[in-house]
Amino acid sequence: MAAKEVDVVVGILTDGDKFLVERRGPDEMLDPNVVCLPGGHVNKGERYEKALKREMHEELGITVKGLRLIGKGFRIASNGERQNSYCFVVTSYEGKPTAESAKEIFWTTRLTILVWKSTSK
Repeated sequence: MAAKEVDVVVGILTDGDKFLVERRGPDEMLDPNVVCLPGGHVNKGERYEKALKREMHEELGITVKGLRLIGKGFRIASNGERQNSYCFVVTSYEGKPTAESAKEIFWTTRLTILVWKSTSK
């Protein structure tokens, strides 16, 4: 049986030449210990923009005020889940990002730190 296909959103927050990433916890069912952009699953019937705002509040404790869709990708997660990923740049937000659900968050300039294995459908 093929793994289910889901929609996910990811957010890019920048500070000068740095961007924010999170390290997932070791007990996460999906991609444990992975360093990635913050985001999550889109609920059934939920608009992508609303999902991104919800996920940024749940994961980082921030209120997104401005965002822009910059691309769509596809990947297969560590558990085989097939993800249609909608990537947004967060252009403005209120609050200070904190690790609400991840093991840690930090600012980096290194793109190579991200685990992002894009796969063709």
